[in-house]
Amino acid sequence: MSKKFLVKNRETIVPELTREIPENGIFNIGNDPSATLELKDNRVAPEQFVIVCEGTQVTLMCRVDGGQINGQSLPQGSLHNLQPKDVIGVGDYTLIFDTAESVEAIVSSFVKKHSAPENSAASDLSQKNQNKSRKKTGGQSETLDSQRSLNDVLEELRSDEKFYFQVEDAAGEKRRFYVESEEMWLGWSAAGKCVIGKNTADIEIPRAQIRKDWSGVVLYPLQTEAIRLNSEMLSEPHRLKNDDHLILLAKNNAQFDKTMSIKFHEPTALLVLDSILPKELPPPVLVKTASQIADNRLKSNADGGEADRQTIHSTAQQSISKGKSRIFGYFTLTEIMVMTAGTLIASVIIFFVLEYF
Repeated sequence: MSKKFLVKNRETIVPELTREIPENGIFNIGNDPSATLELKDNRVAPEQFVIVCEGTQVTLMCRVDGGQINGQSLPQGSLHNLQPKDVIGVGDYTLIFDTAESVEAIVSSFVKKHSAPENSAASDLSQKNQNKSRKKTGGQSETLDSQRSLNDVLEELRSDEKFYFQVEDAAGEKRRFYVESEEMWLGWSAAGKCVIGKNTADIEIPRAQIRKDWSGVVLYPLQTEAIRLNSEMLSEPHRLKNDDHLILLAKNNAQFDKTMSIKFHEPTALLVLDSILPKELPPPVLVKTASQIADNRLKSNADGGEADRQTIHSTAQQSISKGKSRIFGYFTLTEIMVMTAGTLIASVIIFFVLEYF
């Protein structure tokens, strides 16, 4: 039996936002034009909820704090298996999950209470949006099997979505930068705007290097105490996670520019694979990489001040010294000794257990 969402805005039914839930697929809800169900409210995140549909099971995933279900708050990362009559609340919107027949009956009754011209317009608009929703989410469900496999999710991850950064300035202007290459740069342009791109000529003062690999997206700060990650100072390479918040050191002074908000977003399909994919941080910057960064920045800033050159050389030396103090580029001598001792102790315990018990 098919399911639908009945959407209300301040207790008023909004027929044009009625959406049908696909049998298989991913259905996202948020304040973003790319969302399957767009809720235009400043209190709604660009991707507030994700609905994962697998046959008869419909799972709600909360990406950001601020939502409720059946009167109870939904913390970030929480999961809930939706049942008919479940009520989801966020901002001024209320979403009721129910059977398609029940939702259609309520919408039909609501539309009949309005004037004929409004009734016709609302019905047409509702039909158009429903058709659009079917094209977004229902088209794939016809070709998917009733059992959703890991290969299906991986294919969707490769073809449909990308990692991206969303930059919001003091005026509320939002810009989205997709991570489309293996190496990109984060910093300030000559005009004083926060920019992310692979062309170093567009960045006058770089703050970090962004790299994409098998583990996801890794941020390599070029200076110590120049970037804050979730209110903590970032001085080492860090694998970014969904909704990580970055603040950069301002271009013209030694203060952090809190008017510029940078948020990192992962593809929705990664939520399904969150318990499968490895999350360990790749090895820190190697000696060769640090030297290349310093050389590239010195060449691009040949006409810059002596202070910039000294800062970049200092950064490279710090990265080099860190790389030398680690074995295999990752473990310190202390960590090796602790792991060896732990292995020996565990072996002795296992021996006695097998021998005498």
